[in-house]
Amino acid sequence: MNPDDLAKVIANIPTIKIRKWKDGDIAMLFKILYWCALRPGEGIRLKKEDFNLGEREVYLGQTKTIKMDKAPIPMLFVVELGSWLETKPVGPLFETEKHEPLTYDTFYTWLKRLGKLLNITAWITPQSETGEKTVGHIFRKSIGKDMIDGTYGKKIPYEIISKQLRHKKPSITIDHYLRASIEAVKEVW
Repeated sequence: MNPDDLAKVIANIPTIKIRKWKDGDIAMLFKILYWCALRPGEGIRLKKEDFNLGEREVYLGQTKTIKMDKAPIPMLFVVELGSWLETKPVGPLFETEKHEPLTYDTFYTWLKRLGKLLNITAWITPQSETGEKTVGHIFRKSIGKDMIDGTYGKKIPYEIISKQLRHKKPSITIDHYLRASIEAVKEVW
């Protein structure tokens, strides 16, 4: 998913008629997942107080691999994120007016519906066929690949991408996660 695809997804959120959550909040969830390279569960459970825009970090607490994890917030996303956060009360960001929390199953359903609507292969092809996590993890994979490709003005070294994705070793990022080719590695190095 490239930045244009992300924009199309966000533009089509109203089409899937989400009832309990505001379209703008779900759009921001997708942007947070992409820009901060978060797993869906990490983004879904965020609270306003988890963000430190001055330090450009979001506190994640216990994640898949780290007990007290945090993720960097890219400078080019800080202003938009800050403006949105100003409109939110303290507490969970993604719950209904009746304080029902957003669940991964609901989020997953939205991705599948958007995938079908926009023909996004990663969201409509079963994981058993792709052999990798493509539905919820597409935001993490996309920002990583965009960083490799130089989408935002310069190609980012794998060690930095690995830190953005919060992997312990660059080899995990390169070989198993982004499936970078030897040509891509040579180009960066």
